[in-house]
Amino acid sequence: MPPTNRPRTPISGELRPSQLITTFGPGAVVDQRTASTITASLDHWEVGDDQRIDEPRLRAMLRVRNLYRPRSKSDSGLRGIPAFVFPRYLVCPRCELLASYEHFLFDGRRFRCRNRDGHKNINVPKKGPVAYPARFVIACPAGHLDDFPWSDYVHRGPGSSCDPLQLTFFEGNESGAVSQLFVRCRACKQSRSMADAFEENSSRVLGSCPGERPWIGTADAEPGCSEDVRTVLRGASNLYFSVVQSALSIPEWDDPVHAAIAYYDGLEKVRTYEELGLAMQFFDRLAPFAQENVWDALQARRGVESDPPTPTSLRFEEFKALCAPPDPVAQADRQFQTEHMEVPQVFAGQIGQLVVVRRLREVRALAGFTRIDSPPDILIEGDEHQQDVKQQPLARDDPGWRPAVELLGEGVFLALDERQVQAWEQRPAVAARVAEMERAHAEWRRERELGDAPYPGPRFVLLHSLAHMLINSLALDCGYSSTSIRERIYSSPSSDRPMAGILLYTATPDSDGSLGGLADQGKTARFENVLTTALGRARYCSSDPLCGHAPPGSMGHLNGAACHACLLVSETSCERSNRYLDRAHVTETVSHLGTEFFNG
Repeated sequence: MPPTNRPRTPISGELRPSQLITTFGPGAVVDQRTASTITASLDHWEVGDDQRIDEPRLRAMLRVRNLYRPRSKSDSGLRGIPAFVFPRYLVCPRCELLASYEHFLFDGRRFRCRNRDGHKNINVPKKGPVAYPARFVIACPAGHLDDFPWSDYVHRGPGSSCDPLQLTFFEGNESGAVSQLFVRCRACKQSRSMADAFEENSSRVLGSCPGERPWIGTADAEPGCSEDVRTVLRGASNLYFSVVQSALSIPEWDDPVHAAIAYYDGLEKVRTYEELGLAMQFFDRLAPFAQENVWDALQARRGVESDPPTPTSLRFEEFKALCAPPDPVAQADRQFQTEHMEVPQVFAGQIGQLVVVRRLREVRALAGFTRIDSPPDILIEGDEHQQDVKQQPLARDDPGWRPAVELLGEGVFLALDERQVQAWEQRPAVAARVAEMERAHAEWRRERELGDAPYPGPRFVLLHSLAHMLINSLALDCGYSSTSIRERIYSSPSSDRPMAGILLYTATPDSDGSLGGLADQGKTARFENVLTTALGRARYCSSDPLCGHAPPGSMGHLNGAACHACLLVSETSCERSNRYLDRAHVTETVSHLGTEFFNG
């Protein structure tokens, strides 16, 4: 059983703030240079006003009071982000001892084995050989995580009276397969291959899920978990899936007055215009602004808090802001700067607007995480509650804030002509292709025992596929690698808020995210070349005819004519895990389906 109080490790390592929002947030196992740790829950983080990030719409959508950037080690002399040793079990490569880390010596950098009797006749360093984290842990789809039950496993059940310091872990000599990895008890001479832990009926071998949550830092088990536990490599990619929400700072919300208001929690108590006038005498940061502007901003913040946006409504506000004519004077000192370009004549029938985004600010916040199964796709409004994937919290009790990062960048935005998109959606060939994609979508969810969820629709597949084509084409000329260009899809067929747009952008935590290379590709002549090249390359794939003729879902993915040779991009670039892609939605392929949106 885990100890009742898990101490913070003295182990140091380096992570970028963005990694603490995505790959290595609370509950994630991190392989540091000196040991393996698990990032502690938000209960153990230290935050202050100097870390606050203001983005009212995102904060309201997450229903939290504040967003804070992760604190670095250099901030105010504090020690960065806390972590716990995990897995607790270590293995000595010399004497093969398998034991909890408390039985090893930490020399300030690494854990070392001090089993002197086991090192006789072995040439070892004076401090003892370096011990390494155990390879395996157990996890369940509900998000629980625990050390592998080594003693119960080798003894075929709980209740053994053997000394736990008699456990060893070693490899056989025949091959590197899991069947050649063994755990042994020296006291009773029993041993067992790890192959049993990976069989289909492994839940009977491993027992019920203990419901442990080691990132919280105490014996904080959730009793009664009915999920089957699984043996997982501690560095496996399915051990942690972050649930990240993001928002762009658009006009109205990127006004400097909002940053000034966010600095003062006391303004929450101001309820009348007259009270605000009195309060402003004591708030120095509000001095540059007119009382009327401060009041309007304060009311806007209260309005968004009382009626929080959904993911779709948040995107629609961004879509409208990107399509709206810019005001150069108002944008001069803002983080949202756009410039509308003339649409290339050859694409005037398909593209409605072309916009260069000179500057943008994005805030990304970590909302939770899942294990084993990837998080639900929340870009379809109303889909969240239909998912069977359980998210784990970032803390024992909700602290009312979330970790976030602020990124600055640039990009290119294009909106397809809405009338043309609607006409394209009504074509019989498109409807037939959609029926095939919907069948693949339903089958994919059925195979994974996921609940019913709506198919995102043909316009999303069109926009998503076009975005991937453009990412690869833009990277050839803009100076950024394709892995650093991200997509943001604006798709909705709804009559009250129709959207059919793509924002391709790059963003970093500093001003280097706005070097101009990507934005300049949005100029009319350059973009015509970029899009023409992208469509030309997408007509044929090096895996054709297999890629072009394969029916949707035939390769186990939620895609049509799409593969690694043509449409799939880095996971850092894609919003939808490289799912719902099809070249045939965008341009003519070798299958000649007649479903292409760009027919010239």
